[in-house]
Amino acid sequence: DFAEGNIHHKALLISVTVCSILLLLIILFFYFRYKRQETRPRYSIGLEQDETYIPPGESLKDLIEQSQSSGSGSGLPLLVRK
Repeated sequence: DFAEGNIHHKALLISVTVCSILLLLIILFFYFRYKRQETRPRYSIGLEQDETYIPPGESLKDLIEQSQSSGSGSGLPLLVRK
């Protein structure tokens, strides 16, 4: 009976140790991944803060109309209804 209890105790100790190590490795993985993303430069499309995609005085509708008349296949894609 004593030997069986000792085996259960050892199994519990080994299980807790393995789970703790795995948890530590997972935490370290996500920590270093987060730190790596922080140090990477953010990609910018080159717009200043006061610039916009649509020039002042124009609307999205104007841009779509301009793109449709600019030649074969060179405009904005339009949604097709089924």
